[in-house]
Amino acid sequence: MNLDYLGWSDFFARSFEPYRLQGFSVGRVAIEYRNTYTLYSEQGELSAEVSGKLRHRASQPQDFPAVGDWVAISVRESEGRATINEILPRKSKFSRKTVGSKTEEQIVAANIDTVFLLEFRLKAI
Repeated sequence: MNLDYLGWSDFFARSFEPYRLQGFSVGRVAIEYRNTYTLYSEQGELSAEVSGKLRHRASQPQDFPAVGDWVAISVRESEGRATINEILPRKSKFSRKTVGSKTEEQIVAANIDTVFLLEFRLKAI
């Protein structure tokens, strides 16, 4: 997969450089479902989970990867899987308050340039 097509830029390349030197690959979160992720990377589409270290450091939901995040990953090509080790700095985010009484931020998507919001209203006939 072509990273430029996925939105890779100099901003992310500079942030990723220390991880590249450590032997990590880069991926972009395409789908987030509970504790599993689908990533797009130069190795293709990969299933992924966060590392224990990243999970341990996370104190809030926004400390976990969101759709659109660029992440430093360890790839297990023979399995088609990866481990997410770090989240690169976010250039932007689209967030909301979590459902319920807690006042906590939920990141809906990260590193996006354009958002279209549509409102649907049903009319009683």
